[in-house]
Amino acid sequence: MRPCKVKKHLETAHKDKKEKPLVFFKNLRDEFQGRMAVNSIFTQKVAKIDRNAGFLQDINLIAKAAKPQTIGESLIMPAVVIVLSTVMKQSPQEVTSVIPLSNSSVSRRIDEMAADVESQLVLKLQVNEFSLQLDETTLPDNSALLMAFARFLDVDGIREELIFALKLTTDTKGESIFKKLEAYFEENNIPLKNIVACATDGAAAMIGRYRGFSAYLKKAVPNVVCVHCVVHRQHLVAKNLAGRLHEALGHVIKALNLIKKNALQYRPFQQLCGKNNEELERLVLHTEVRWLSKGNCLQRFVTLWGSVISFLSETERGQKLVDAKSDILYLSDIFEKLNVLNKELQGNDSTLFSCKEAITAFIGKLKLFWLNLGRREFAQFPSLASISTELLDADLAVYVDHLKQLHNDMETRFSDLLQMTVPDWFVDPFIADASEVDVTLQESVIELQNDTTARARFKRGGRHKLWINQDVYEKYPLLWKEVKLLLLAFPTSYLVETGFSRVMHLLSKTRNRLDIEKRGDLRLSLTSLEPNIDKLAALHQSQGSH
Repeated sequence: MRPCKVKKHLETAHKDKKEKPLVFFKNLRDEFQGRMAVNSIFTQKVAKIDRNAGFLQDINLIAKAAKPQTIGESLIMPAVVIVLSTVMKQSPQEVTSVIPLSNSSVSRRIDEMAADVESQLVLKLQVNEFSLQLDETTLPDNSALLMAFARFLDVDGIREELIFALKLTTDTKGESIFKKLEAYFEENNIPLKNIVACATDGAAAMIGRYRGFSAYLKKAVPNVVCVHCVVHRQHLVAKNLAGRLHEALGHVIKALNLIKKNALQYRPFQQLCGKNNEELERLVLHTEVRWLSKGNCLQRFVTLWGSVISFLSETERGQKLVDAKSDILYLSDIFEKLNVLNKELQGNDSTLFSCKEAITAFIGKLKLFWLNLGRREFAQFPSLASISTELLDADLAVYVDHLKQLHNDMETRFSDLLQMTVPDWFVDPFIADASEVDVTLQESVIELQNDTTARARFKRGGRHKLWINQDVYEKYPLLWKEVKLLLLAFPTSYLVETGFSRVMHLLSKTRNRLDIEKRGDLRLSLTSLEPNIDKLAALHQSQGSH
């Protein structure tokens, strides 16, 4: 602009600055020229970027999400290009050319990070006591996969980590499983004596008295505590049906198979549900291997009862369902309660103490259930209450007998858990009477009761927050020795089951050749440990992805 026009613009548009000295405007110019522009941001980033460290975090996210390794090239890179070109209005080539997200690069880095995580875990297991959770399954290619998890006390609390997932090359006998575990521990210098407890399912290969895995483990570690998964035990109790209740469940399963066996049957049923203004239109199939299957199947069946009976009204199957209506409604109610218990027993942080609380409470409820049913009080059985006036005394007698049998089975299956002694000072150490505690622990209990830091921690997070703290472990070793099994021992094989589910997620139709044992995808998708990115990045010279 001409000087005269610049002066006019200053006097009309910027009246507040027309009296400013020349230095003021020079400073404005320097600030404007030295501003951080989008182009300079990316130029600096690309110039300074460490092509290994900068994107190992992205690769770690791919592995944790259990996504295919090709997703870097097929999705992430195109997304980065779109963001840079449309949102930032910049040429994406300078950035994308240094992003190492090719299939081979992602695969190598996942394996490296998994090896780093495994080495961190091995160092912790070498010096810490831990509990073991172990089981095996058969993969789609008929190979047997053995998976093991560990729970141990770390600096930041209780940690649960995948130890290994190894193929069993010959058979799945207890001896073969133990030898596989022993070989891995010897290779990584992990002492077997560090194992304080082991949880498995109820298969003979696991808990067999003479040739089961537990028998071999006890020979090597005499003081180890072996636990039969409480979720499996609860499932076995729930399966125990006889007489007319078993027949009623069979009628439901056959009706479900009849309706859902093909599209020509199922589509008219869905249309009927829509016509009847049903809130739901889909039935749930019963699958024996799923813990919550019976409860979910029966609950949905009862919800759509009117439409089901209307759809099967002209068949023999429909009449059998009508005759067994009261039994089906009772099964729906009791299996819903069993499912609630099952969910309470599951979870990553479940302990022997929490499982004992849930089991003891349920056993106490069962007694109330049969007493109330005997008095025709149906508050705990809402489905059965809908036909309370139609129920005969003979029907109630069958249900009461089943509840009593369920009660006895629970007491038998969980006798070890029910007999487990839990000290009062573990539940609430600050109100426990120290004079009633074992003599060898009295001084430690009194010291803990007068520990203001421990008291504050107990108020904030309860007993679990108190006992999993490393300070308590170091200050009160005698108390920790008494309660460590209550906190460290796995009561279930829940983590292994979730691990198997993750394996099936990884081995999709497009990734069925992935070697779970040798590749690091499974470990990174399950671990809570973070790989040492800086150390791994320093091992390699930066390379572009293509």
